[in-house]
Amino acid sequence: MVKVKSFVPKNQRGEPLPQCFGEYIYFDIEFNFFRDVDRTPSAELRDRYEARVCECVLRLPESYSETGEPTQLVIFCHGAGGRVCESEGTIGGLSQTAELFECGFAVLDVHGSIPSGLSMGSPEHIQALFKAYKFAIRHYNLTDRVLIGGESMGGTTAMNFLNTYPSVVLAAGLFYPRLNIDSVTVDGHFCLGTWDKTAKRPDGISTRERVAENYRFGGGEWCEENTVGFNPYRTRSFINNEGKRVLMPPCPIKVWQGDADTVVDPVMVSEFVASIRRGGCYAELRMLDGVAHHSTPTMKRELALWFLRFV
Repeated sequence: MVKVKSFVPKNQRGEPLPQCFGEYIYFDIEFNFFRDVDRTPSAELRDRYEARVCECVLRLPESYSETGEPTQLVIFCHGAGGRVCESEGTIGGLSQTAELFECGFAVLDVHGSIPSGLSMGSPEHIQALFKAYKFAIRHYNLTDRVLIGGESMGGTTAMNFLNTYPSVVLAAGLFYPRLNIDSVTVDGHFCLGTWDKTAKRPDGISTRERVAENYRFGGGEWCEENTVGFNPYRTRSFINNEGKRVLMPPCPIKVWQGDADTVVDPVMVSEFVASIRRGGCYAELRMLDGVAHHSTPTMKRELALWFLRFV
């Protein structure tokens, strides 16, 4: 069922976001939560349908029309603190996109594949997001090729979506993105991965435990095989003859990163962009002096300008 609601949304702390006032369309989609991670040989039929429901939110710009040229759709994926919940008045990644509405874009986000919303770009989250995308373009006059963005952990979601559905995405724009599930060392500098963040969160669960839950690690132990295709710094990549990783994403990418960020390592973000350029693919990095792990008006305005290149 589709719900249309005009209100002032709230952030993760329950504080109002007056700059985001407007009309939001909430809807639920059903997706298949089953994933066969038991690799023991068997002649039995293993695949099945395990229905789960995910809450989604869509906002249309004032310029939207049910007829004529379709409105350009943007998917913007929320970070670890974001939620999409109509009853709580939260809008996930859409809280970052006021500039996009002013430029005539429609924007979509989903809560995620587990109740907390902290799905971290897991395969089930990506499937839920694809189902939401299909619902949106089926019921509204929107483009079937999208632009995608994400903040922090939403950077993992955005990269995993565009790598899974390369024919769908025109370009990506990422704010301070989490790009490495496992830790890596870059030119002697250790970059902490999501998996190695073991401190307990306010809900009593560590980031490591959340990764193990989302990626179905048996016994809570690291399982490289379960991250294949969903670990942005490894997907569509190879090691060149100089021992450097080379990434080959299917579309242009721009990243905004603060050099004072202590949550996402700026060195890792710089390496991510460099690894794309090593393969001859297009990537831009906008490093902002003195900015920590948060968005700025400059980021939001430049994201809109970046996306306008592709419409």
